[in-house]
Amino acid sequence: MNPAHLQQLRARLETDVDLPPAARARLLALVIQTEPEDVTVTWPVALAELEAAHPELTAFLNRTAAALGNMGL
Repeated sequence: MNPAHLQQLRARLETDVDLPPAARARLLALVIQTEPEDVTVTWPVALAELEAAHPELTAFLNRTAAALGNMGL
């Protein structure tokens, strides 16, 4: 979903008085879960988890990237 639409929905949920409080809280929680994460924060964590879970694969990818870099690609 478009981040701008999510922001509009979130703002409307926060100000809508006709919505029961329990429903509003649940919908706001869903909107927050749907909002995109900051990739600059999550990327290093995801990469570290990948390296820990698959050390042979990441070593192979590192060697491949280095070889391609040495070839000028």
